[in-house]
Amino acid sequence: MTFRRYLSLRNENLPEKFIVLRHDVDKRPGNSLKTAEMESAKGISATYFFRMRECSYDEGIVARIRDLGHEIGYHYEDLVLAGGDKDKAIRHFAESLDVMRKVAPVETICMHGSPLSGIDSKALWESYDYKDYGIAGDTFYDADYKSLFYITDTGRMWDGHLVSRRDNVPEQKEWIAKGYSYHSTSDVIAALDNGSFPHKAMMTTHPQRWTDNALAWFKELVMQSAKNIVKRAMNKGR
Repeated sequence: MTFRRYLSLRNENLPEKFIVLRHDVDKRPGNSLKTAEMESAKGISATYFFRMRECSYDEGIVARIRDLGHEIGYHYEDLVLAGGDKDKAIRHFAESLDVMRKVAPVETICMHGSPLSGIDSKALWESYDYKDYGIAGDTFYDADYKSLFYITDTGRMWDGHLVSRRDNVPEQKEWIAKGYSYHSTSDVIAALDNGSFPHKAMMTTHPQRWTDNALAWFKELVMQSAKNIVKRAMNKGR
């Protein structure tokens, strides 16, 4: 289900088994369109969070993904873009929503981690309330991760929370203690096949790194491996 669907059902009507399927469109939006087409062909609806950056936001692609029945959300990083100036950041946030809402009814948000920045864009909500801007929920604040397992391909692995600066949730350690930790896609598939995968989960992917092109796949491998080294070093300093 989409994140918006989860929010509408979370209080009383959630099914016993479900996955909130989420895609963060950091760059290469064409990859996200291909993903959206494959999902739509299988009757699957997901949420696509777009950054308001040239490398991510392509109005034509956003409209096509919308027309395939998927939800469009805002992958915000306004406080980073504003250099920590909250007043400037909230104006950029509102302006970005206005731009996106000309194409799709944006009601949900999630933060772009900006791992190389010392600024956490979630700090914007210490001074403002996103619900004042017609937002139904934020993936960090409005999902119950005590009952919802979180898994992401951050770092080009399913246990990328080990190197991630911000793409993780506080309850992640509790899930790991229960034995719910996967490294490769084969690990995830095996857990789904044998029924041991958590029955309620949010799965996040970054379609930019999913490809059947050998050269693009290898480039992503090399680039992400280098980034992981840097992120590990930065995490040690926290």
